[in-house]
Amino acid sequence: MSKTIQYITGIVIIAILVMTSIYIFTSNDEPKLTIYTYNSLLADPGFAYDRAFEVYAGLPSNSIKVVLLDDSAQIITRATTEKANPQADVLIGIDNANIGIARSNDILEAYEAKGLDALKDGLVEGLAPDHLLTPYDYGVISLWYLNNKFTGNINSTEFVLNDLLDQNIANQLVVENPSLSSPGLGFLLSTIAVFGDDETGVTGLIDGDWEQYWSDLSQNAGLVPSWGDALDLLYTDESSKSMMVSYTSSPAYGNCIWADNSSSALLSTEGGDYNGWQQIEGIGLVKNAPHKELAKEFIDWFISDELQTEIYKNQWMSPAKADITRPDCYDIVTPEEEINALNTQIPVQTLNDNLEDYLNRWELAWIS
Repeated sequence: MSKTIQYITGIVIIAILVMTSIYIFTSNDEPKLTIYTYNSLLADPGFAYDRAFEVYAGLPSNSIKVVLLDDSAQIITRATTEKANPQADVLIGIDNANIGIARSNDILEAYEAKGLDALKDGLVEGLAPDHLLTPYDYGVISLWYLNNKFTGNINSTEFVLNDLLDQNIANQLVVENPSLSSPGLGFLLSTIAVFGDDETGVTGLIDGDWEQYWSDLSQNAGLVPSWGDALDLLYTDESSKSMMVSYTSSPAYGNCIWADNSSSALLSTEGGDYNGWQQIEGIGLVKNAPHKELAKEFIDWFISDELQTEIYKNQWMSPAKADITRPDCYDIVTPEEEINALNTQIPVQTLNDNLEDYLNRWELAWIS
């Protein structure tokens, strides 16, 4: 090989190395995928889903940017404000109660994920039959109380919502604002499903007035913005609060982590069955996402075994995938199939058309 050829070859090799270095630097500094989600997603004890996907997809470290927001309402609001120039690729945490808001704001694009046939029956239909969102977990809204802190008598097999109006019980109860909190909204919808709503044609399990119910409840119960705020009150010694709106799976946390079964979930039994609002959470592709193909791959991965096996003990919900083994420490949790899902009382279209009205009427009832 001549010196000239050697020189030219050396220049080419150096150029390739420089370009490779630039590519690596860019990969590390500019995210290939941006996710908007709520701050408690898979956070306790914690599973680093962003890093795990980077390994799975063969991406450089820090290729994924996760923007943590307080709740699904903030996720929807931010994605809506950016609609003309989307910054996010994936939204995680919009559920079957507020998907109508996301739908009306036109911030999502339908995507039929790979692996849908392995999900539990009814979840896709209950969330988004048109695949605007893909279910990744679900749970049932219930009350949750600390056995050693709660004072009074509750018969869990005969408990009904009206029992909460007892002054002693109501004084110990804290509920989350349904305009700001997913479990808070699920509990509001539970009351509408149980008592019915003549204005929107919802037939309840029993005759009642849900607005009057909330007005009466507000006389003694506490109200906080979020699930985390309610939890803080529950575990503050100086607080009188021993009961909050949460999930049937909440007692499993203490049982799985510390073999502690000193808390209990409570479902209402109007009509003779255990009743609860079933929350189905979804992951969705942002319309006109900057990194659409990688976003689709991430959604597929999010309903695969690698992620779904982490749901029970990091998310404290039930995984959407049907064949994930339920841990033994969940034996204290009432199985979802034994609970009457109150969602069937409020047709999807009725909920989508009237959610804002329900929230406005709830606010008036609470302050009255």
